[in-house]
Amino acid sequence: VFDLVALTRPSPRPITPPLSRPSFPSSFQQTLWRFTTGGFEGSSEFRKQVDSPLKNELLPSLQIDVPDFVDAVFGCVERLEELTNTIFDLCQEGDTPLYTEGSGWAQWPSSAKEERVLIWLQELMGHLTVWVGEHSPCATDSRQIYRGSGIYLDGAPIRRKMDVGFTAGNGQSRTDSNTDKESDTRKPNWSEILVTGELKSNVDQDGQSSAWIDLSTYAREVFYVQDRRFVLGFTLCGSRMRLWHFDRSGASGSSSFDIHQDGFAFIRVMLGYYLMTEEQLGLDPTVQGPEKKRFVEITRDGQVERLILTANIRKQWAIVSRATTCWRAYRDMDETKKPLIVKDSWQDEERPEEGLLIQEAPNGGVENIARYYYHETVHVNREIDDTLGNVRRGLMKACGRTTFRQRSLKMPGASAPESQGQAVAGQMQIPPLSRKRSAISAQLELQSPATRSHSSFQSQEPEKLLDNRVHRRVITQDPGKSLYEASSPRAIINAFLGAIHGHESLLKFGALHRDISIGNILLTENEDDGFPIDFDLSKKISDDHASGAPNKTGTKVFMAIGALCGEPHSFMHDLESFFWVLFWICIHDDGRDAKRRIVPEYEDWNYLSTQKLADLKRGIITEEERFNQAIADFTPYCVPLSFCIQELRKYIFPNGRRWFGENMQLYSQILGVLEKARGNLKS
Repeated sequence: VFDLVALTRPSPRPITPPLSRPSFPSSFQQTLWRFTTGGFEGSSEFRKQVDSPLKNELLPSLQIDVPDFVDAVFGCVERLEELTNTIFDLCQEGDTPLYTEGSGWAQWPSSAKEERVLIWLQELMGHLTVWVGEHSPCATDSRQIYRGSGIYLDGAPIRRKMDVGFTAGNGQSRTDSNTDKESDTRKPNWSEILVTGELKSNVDQDGQSSAWIDLSTYAREVFYVQDRRFVLGFTLCGSRMRLWHFDRSGASGSSSFDIHQDGFAFIRVMLGYYLMTEEQLGLDPTVQGPEKKRFVEITRDGQVERLILTANIRKQWAIVSRATTCWRAYRDMDETKKPLIVKDSWQDEERPEEGLLIQEAPNGGVENIARYYYHETVHVNREIDDTLGNVRRGLMKACGRTTFRQRSLKMPGASAPESQGQAVAGQMQIPPLSRKRSAISAQLELQSPATRSHSSFQSQEPEKLLDNRVHRRVITQDPGKSLYEASSPRAIINAFLGAIHGHESLLKFGALHRDISIGNILLTENEDDGFPIDFDLSKKISDDHASGAPNKTGTKVFMAIGALCGEPHSFMHDLESFFWVLFWICIHDDGRDAKRRIVPEYEDWNYLSTQKLADLKRGIITEEERFNQAIADFTPYCVPLSFCIQELRKYIFPNGRRWFGENMQLYSQILGVLEKARGNLKS
C-alpha cells in the first residue's frame, strides 16, 4: 500500500540530461530523529520485534496520572452523571446487591483470572445495559463487552489477540468491512473495536510496561484499520483500573483506582464507554458514510465538492506519527470519474504545509511531481483539528508524570475487595466518599504531585514533551503505481529516472525532499516515467535553521550512511537513498505477480540502531566480497539490474568509500547510468 499520486508527463525528455549547475551549499542543520513503528519496511513483524520499538515510540511522550482525566474524557457524554447516580443506586439495591460499600463488587473472582473476569464483566454490563434502556430509551443498544480470550481478530495484516474492550454489539461499526451475516459464527474484526482493553491478574502489573505496551499494540491495530483521530482504552490489573488515551502525539493515562473502593467511578467509566458517540470515541467525523460508500467534503473555489473514496491505498502503521492515509477518489457527479488522490496526515505544526509546496512548485518550474488539486487544514466542530487542542482538550489542562519507573512502594498483592476505610500498602488512606465526588477525583486533590502514584517519577511541562500535530488534507491528480507493481525491471528504471529528475527539479526550485523511500517513488500508470511524492518532510533551502519539529520520521532502512550518523541533511543524502531503495527492490522484488520476499538478514535492518545500520551499510559498500555477496542475493527477477547497481556504486561511493563532499554532477552521472541500463533492458 502506497501513496498513489502522480503526474504523467507525456512530453519526452532528452536521453542525456543537461549538466547540473554548481553545488548548493549544505543548508540544513541537524534535526533530532525518532523512528516509529510506521517506518518498518518489508517486515513480517513479530511481537518480540515490535514491542521494543513501540515502547520507544511512546515513551518520550507518555504521561500518566493526568489530573481530571475522567472529567476530560467523559465530560462530553450527555446525562452521564445523572445516569451513573441512578444506576449505581440500582447496583446496591435488593437482597443480593451487585455492589456493597466496604466490600466491593459481588461475584468478583478473587483470583482475577482473565476468563473469569471477562465473564464477570459481561454479566455486569448485561445489568447496566438493561437499566440504561429503562432510564434512557434513546441510548445506544448496539454496544457490548468484547470477550476476546484466545481469539485472533481479523482485519489487520498481523494476527493479534485482544483481551477485552467495547465493540459494536451488532457486529458492524461504521468502518466494518466484514459482510458475513451470521454474527454468531463470524470472526471478530478490528474494524468493530470501539474501546481497547487489557487484563492482568495482579495489581502489581498496573505499574509495569507489559500492561500498557499490550494495550498500545491494540490501539495501533485500531488506528491502522479504522479512520481514527484517537483511541480510548483501559487496563484492569487485578482490581485496579487505569484509563488511556492514544493519539498522534502520544499516550496519556489516568491515575489508577481500585474498582471495589470506588464503585461509582467504575460505573461512570463503563457507562461512559457505552454511551459515547463514535466521534467521542475517536472516529474521524470528516470521513463520512459506511464502508465502500465513504466520502469527504471540501470547499474549493467557493463550491462544496463531495469526493467519493473508492479505495484505501496507503495506511501508516504506527501511533506517534504523521499517520499518512491515502485514498483513491473521484468527484461525486463526475461522470468520467476522473481519479484523484486524497491524502490525510498529522503534520507537526511547525513544519511547512506540504499542500503549499505542491501548489507553488509548478510556478517555479518544478517538473515530475504530482499535480495539485486542493489542500486544507481539517476542522472538526469548527476548530482546527490538532492533537493538543481539539483532540485532547481538557487532558492538556495539567500534566501527569512522564513515565512508569520501578516501584518504590509495594502494591497490594491480592485482588480481592478491600474495605474502603482500610489502609492499603503503598496507598494513602481515604475515607468513604460521596458518589458525586468519587475517590479517584478526591485522591488527586488530597495527594501531592509526588505521591499520586505507586512509583517514582519526574514531572515536566507538557509543552516540553509533546509535539502538537495538525490534521491536514492534500488532494492531487493522476494516480500512479508503486515500484512493486512495475511490470518489468525496465519499468523500475523508468520510475527512478523520473523521480530523480523530479528531485533535481525540486532542488533547483529551492527545496529538498529528505524522505526518499520505496513508498515515495511512483511509476506512471503507462510505466514510461516516474516521480517523487510525499513532501511532508521537505524543506526550503532558504531556511537557515533546523525545523522546529523535533522528530524526523521516515523509513530508516533507506537512509544514507551519513544521515544515519547524524550529518546535516544534503541533497547527496537523498541521492544515496535512491541507491538503497533500488538495492532493496533487487533483494525483495520477485516480480509483479509474486509476493515480496521476506529476507531475515535485511528485515533486521528495521530494528538496528542507526549507528549499527550505518556500519553495516558501510561494510557492504567498502568490502568487495560483501558487496558481491549482496549482489548474489538479488532475486532472479532483478538480476538484470545487477550491472546498474554496480555502476551506481562507482559514482555514489567513489573508490568504494562514502562521499564527503557535495557534487551536483552526481545527478547527471546517476541519470546516465540509469539511461544506459534502460537501453540494455527489454520493455
